[in-house]
Amino acid sequence: MIKKLDDYLSLLKRLIAKGAPLTADQLESVRTHIGFFQHERLTHELVVLVFALLSVLGILYFAIFPDVPVFCLDVLFLALLIPYIKHYYNLENGVQQLYEVYDELEKLDENAEK
Repeated sequence: MIKKLDDYLSLLKRLIAKGAPLTADQLESVRTHIGFFQHERLTHELVVLVFALLSVLGILYFAIFPDVPVFCLDVLFLALLIPYIKHYYNLENGVQQLYEVYDELEKLDENAEK
C-alpha cells in the first residue's frame, strides 16, 4: 500500500508541475483516493493499538507470572508491533502529503477559474 500511495503522490506532483488544472471529476477522484488511503490508515492504526495493548498486557502478565511461553508470546507481539508502527508511520506521513498535494491542486483550479 505504501508503494501505491507513493506512486499516486508522484503522479499528482507531476500534474502540479505541469500546472494544468484538473476537472471537477478528476478532483473528485483524488478525494475518493484520499478516502481509500484514510481507511487504510485507520485500519492500521487499530492494528497497531491492538498489538501495543497486547504487548503491554503480556509484559504485565509476565512480570506477575514469569513463564517461558508468556515471554515468547511477548517477544512475538513486540516483533510484530515494530513493523506495524513503521508501516503506520509511513501511511500517516503519506496521507498528510496527500492532503497538501490536494490543496495545491485546488489552488491550481481556483487560479485557472480567475
